[in-house]
Amino acid sequence: MAESPPAKRRDVDPIAPTEHPWNLPARLELPHCSCKDEGYVVIPREANLPIDAEARRVVAGVSQAVVAVASIDDDGDQLRKASGIITEFDETSMIGTIFSSATVAKCDCFFPRFEKIKVYLFDGASYDATITACDYHWNLLVLSVSFDRVVKTMKLVEISENRNSRDPCHERNSLLPHSSCENLYPGDIIIGLGRWAEEPFGLQANCGLYSTERWSAFRRLCQEMQKATFLNTYTAIGGPAINRNGRVIGMLFQSRTCTPFLPSNIIIRWWEHFKNTGKYCRPTIRVLGVNLHNAQSSPWLKVPTTLHEGLDGLLVELASQTASAVGLRQKDLIIQCNRRCVATSLQLFEILVENIGKMVELTVIKEEDGSTHSIYLPVEEAVEENFHS
Repeated sequence: MAESPPAKRRDVDPIAPTEHPWNLPARLELPHCSCKDEGYVVIPREANLPIDAEARRVVAGVSQAVVAVASIDDDGDQLRKASGIITEFDETSMIGTIFSSATVAKCDCFFPRFEKIKVYLFDGASYDATITACDYHWNLLVLSVSFDRVVKTMKLVEISENRNSRDPCHERNSLLPHSSCENLYPGDIIIGLGRWAEEPFGLQANCGLYSTERWSAFRRLCQEMQKATFLNTYTAIGGPAINRNGRVIGMLFQSRTCTPFLPSNIIIRWWEHFKNTGKYCRPTIRVLGVNLHNAQSSPWLKVPTTLHEGLDGLLVELASQTASAVGLRQKDLIIQCNRRCVATSLQLFEILVENIGKMVELTVIKEEDGSTHSIYLPVEEAVEENFHS
């Protein structure tokens, strides 16, 4: 059995600030922005919470499983950079599985074609990676790497993020667990991790809070996306969002005003579906909805007051012609799918994954009169022109 890797400079705190700061600079440059006046965003210093002793202990326990990922051109230069998570490792074959952002493998007219993808560990050791899966719809990239050492891994766990509006404690609403999940409450600490793909291969850690307030870009991205209040750099995309137990609850994206993250619920089911079928998992019923408990901050849709009385569900914001033709309308509330309760978009996703190519029955509360109806819709797979941007 291969020996565990030596620690990088054991006489130095492996997560102490170095030339690479944990918190962000006052000004963050935006890559690929053609407008000179809008090529950066000024970051308020209070955007990120300080990394306290407890958070440092959590980060120290998982930091070696956070890697840097970069596409490499013919000359050996790095093109696109991101972070990644080692999620699986087989000590017999010495092969590890890494989740990262599909942005690294993207080809467009602004970048030359990449020759290969490299993965960098905490001590700078680099390895060529093989692409196992690459899905631009969910922005997920899976890499396979043959290591020459034992590597650390991180565990992905599902989250339960629906709230019970009948809970008397309004400041800390309880969650309704729908599977074996980590409960995530509004105001809980979330830490985002990333790693630079250059010396000293420093770790980036940003700390913030879980928020159910709507993100202004939600309409252009998947409705299942969750939100943390901290801001991270572009390099941290693909890195893990972890809770205070050090478990991975999602994969980081990047925005000017917050940090959206794709919940592990989707990543886990997407990966299992791919391993079982060799196909990507992109179910859709062509309906855009928002969890009722965070629809209050929606800038597009005023929530009917009648829907707040003891109900929870998925509020319809937009419906396709197919959905409209069978009676689904804006402001209708989806409360069940195939007779299973649906309080969030993640719960709906779980059911749709199991029914790709089939019809599902939606139980809907109509906005105009509060009556209950059953509506049947086909579960399709998103086609390329309808991928999340």
